[in-house]
Amino acid sequence: MNFQKNKTMDDKSIKPKETKPMKKESWDSGIKILKKMEVIIPLKLLLVCNQISDKVRGDEFSIVTNIKAKDDITIELAEDYYIPKQIVTSTSIEYLKDEYKFNCVIHRHPDGMNCFSGTDKEFINQNFALSILYTKQDGFVTGIFNLKHNDYVIQIPVECYVDYGIEDIDIQYIKKPEPLIVIDKMKRTRSRFKDHKEKPNSEIDLIAKHEWDSDKDKLLPEEKLDYAMMKDLLLEEVNEQLQGIEYRLDNIEEAVFHQTGFYADGTPF
Repeated sequence: MNFQKNKTMDDKSIKPKETKPMKKESWDSGIKILKKMEVIIPLKLLLVCNQISDKVRGDEFSIVTNIKAKDDITIELAEDYYIPKQIVTSTSIEYLKDEYKFNCVIHRHPDGMNCFSGTDKEFINQNFALSILYTKQDGFVTGIFNLKHNDYVIQIPVECYVDYGIEDIDIQYIKKPEPLIVIDKMKRTRSRFKDHKEKPNSEIDLIAKHEWDSDKDKLLPEEKLDYAMMKDLLLEEVNEQLQGIEYRLDNIEEAVFHQTGFYADGTPF
């Protein structure tokens, strides 16, 4: 009996505390995956390509430039450029014998063709460290950066950005005017009293006008519209429409009575 008691006490003393299971952390090697490079292109090169496009119309063309700076994920292009000797059509570029040392090529495609063609991949992209595709409609649309590895070239997609030479502009002080809010208190009040038929319309209108006047001080200057003037304008417009309808009905009635025809607007002929 005592043994059982002591054993029970011992069991309680050595019983481990309940702890939450440790969260299993995923294995992390610290290696980052490079899915694409970012290319910063000076505005000057965009203007150059646009001007050449205007001169050659719908034909393709190419220019070359150099990589000014590069880090692990960003490439910056220089402003200097050169136009190689080339024969162009609307679908092809034939490079002629020429001497130049540039590591980036920019060539044009027709609008809407925002991907490299098989010919581009075989004869243009692999011969430069960086190849950029341009269209007159969309600007610099895509590109390929060639990373050399032994006798192979690893091609990394790039995303192009134009450097306009200005910082991000703060426009917090440029505001649009507040929207003109017209609150028809009369209609709202009528809807609230639609089940109270004992209240005459005149009393409802007075309640609406009182609520409108009491809220005037809470409104912006452009919202402080005259309630009576609004009501008169609306009633005037409705009366004009009713008079027009009445005029057309009279003409139709007269035409039917005299068995004559009438136009669509109710005017007899």
